[in-house]
Amino acid sequence: MMSFGFFRRVLFFLCLGMVILLSWTPVFAQEGDSAHIELILDASGSMWAKLGKSTRIEVAKEALNKIIDDLSERKGIAVGLRVYGHRTNDCKDTKLEIPIGPLDAKKMKKFINGIKPKGKTPIAYSLEQATRDFMIDFKGNRIVILVTDGLESCNGDPCAAAKALAEKGIVSKIHVVGFGMDKKSISQLECIVKPSGGLLLEANNADELAKAFDTIVKTALDVNLEVKGLDKKGNPSSMTVTIMKDGDEVLSESGETVRQNVPEGSYLIRAVASGTEEEIFFEGVDLVSDQLTSLEAVFSLSRIQVRGVDSSGSPVNVSWEIFLKENRETPEREFSATDWKTEILAPGEYFVRGTHQETKAVQSFDLALADGDQVKKELSFAQGKLVIKTLDSSGKPLYTDSNVYKSPYDRDNPEEVDRDGGETHEYILVPGTYDIVVRDNSTKVEQWIKDVVIDGGKTVRREVSFAQGSVKLTGKGFSGKPVYFYVDAFASPAGEEENPILSESGEGEYSFIMVPGKYDLKVHTDLPPTVIWEREVEVVPGKKIAREFNFPAARTRFIAPQKDGERTYVYVDVFVHPADENEDLAASESGHDEYIQIFLVPGTYDFRIHDDDGNEVWFRGIELAADETFSKEVKYEE
Repeated sequence: MMSFGFFRRVLFFLCLGMVILLSWTPVFAQEGDSAHIELILDASGSMWAKLGKSTRIEVAKEALNKIIDDLSERKGIAVGLRVYGHRTNDCKDTKLEIPIGPLDAKKMKKFINGIKPKGKTPIAYSLEQATRDFMIDFKGNRIVILVTDGLESCNGDPCAAAKALAEKGIVSKIHVVGFGMDKKSISQLECIVKPSGGLLLEANNADELAKAFDTIVKTALDVNLEVKGLDKKGNPSSMTVTIMKDGDEVLSESGETVRQNVPEGSYLIRAVASGTEEEIFFEGVDLVSDQLTSLEAVFSLSRIQVRGVDSSGSPVNVSWEIFLKENRETPEREFSATDWKTEILAPGEYFVRGTHQETKAVQSFDLALADGDQVKKELSFAQGKLVIKTLDSSGKPLYTDSNVYKSPYDRDNPEEVDRDGGETHEYILVPGTYDIVVRDNSTKVEQWIKDVVIDGGKTVRREVSFAQGSVKLTGKGFSGKPVYFYVDAFASPAGEEENPILSESGEGEYSFIMVPGKYDLKVHTDLPPTVIWEREVEVVPGKKIAREFNFPAARTRFIAPQKDGERTYVYVDVFVHPADENEDLAASESGHDEYIQIFLVPGTYDFRIHDDDGNEVWFRGIELAADETFSKEVKYEE
């Protein structure tokens, strides 16, 4: 005997032929595509807590066995089991015990019944590991059902982990059942379900847990609407589907295939293609609870996949711009990528430009796309290498600086490409011609390498030698002791007002590098003020020139008088003898230390010592020889 339901379905298919000219074709079936479900079960130590006359783990096992029986009666369902906290007390104790696949109810129930809670609650780490559990070729819904009796206890961030799973499209929904938890703790789990639009349910006993499972399964698997996005060659196309009733939005979801369980009624369904924003409307879609209505939104679109590589074929970072061929001023798309990047475009003619981020090299091509085309284009930003080694006169590595410019070098508007410093300079350059300046900072000498041609995938090597000589100067003063001195070097012969080409200073001994040639050296010291010229010093490449300078000096020490047990502050003025004829001071010093010391060039001097009280005494005609010390205690006449 034929049922009423049978006649109703026959009548429906007869009516179907009357709307064959519409832009979509509904297809009815009792079963949708496969759904992939992963159960994540909390087996932490707290699951041993009492619940009524039993424990949380035993109640959970009972409810899970019932839901497994329910799932086993459904066709096209793949189920897996991940458990955490059941082996050790480690925060990484989570394991996919049964991979997602056709449900073996007997095997899964046997494993669940044997679980013994032990450890902690690594929810975040378990969700992160679930990324590997869903194969990329899984079709249909991909669902996680997390059962936990507590919050994260391993310092992870389950909210971020859940958000990543949803945003990357790894899962369709994440549902959470908080088992035996207070409402405040339950509310903290909301961030796990929110990114995917999943359910957060509370259960405090066996019946509530079974009901929560039943609600989730029905929501996940009972589907009466399916919308597939396709291009005109039948390839899946990402879209956003919005379901509206009486002008109000009922729900909206994105993806290549959208499956929903929608209340019975008549709806307007809009599908918007990702990338092109093309809209397709399905009007008067009548949905019933026990039938699957399948729609195909066929968009007029095409795809281009681009990437840039270097000379070795390795991906490089490229900034891309896609223009309409007739308008190259404003790009339709702008993006950066270090590997293959796919863009969805409307069919048409385009101009594509890629700029290598590191070298700023630019390449472009024209592109014609027809409906459903999928074009793959790789641009080679072949780079060459320039290696510059710098040596001194003896062939030893020399530290230098260098700058690379596009050739020809324009002094007024130089186009610098890169710069480097060291004994060996290595540059990665796009093919072209370059001018390079290499600078020895010790001698300030520059050398240019002109018209260097760089080809993609090849290395150009250059060696630059700087002829150098070194000068070592030693300065000695009183009693042959090291003295701080200054040296000014002039190209020989030195003019009276000529500026030195090098000025250095040091104490006792000082060495410096010079370009080969003849120089006049002006060496001087402040103790005592003395200048010595060394003329026509020849600096030879690869050799060291040594010179010793002796600054003859005598030393004077005046011991200040005491007053009330303390030394008075005195002033010492030094004149070349006789002071009456040489009124200019040769030196002066002051203080109230044990003695006041002055270094002088050997000779005959007059000394005037005085204080702030008007006391004064003279020592006249004092002859001082080199390395001699003249010491005198100051006493004012009564």
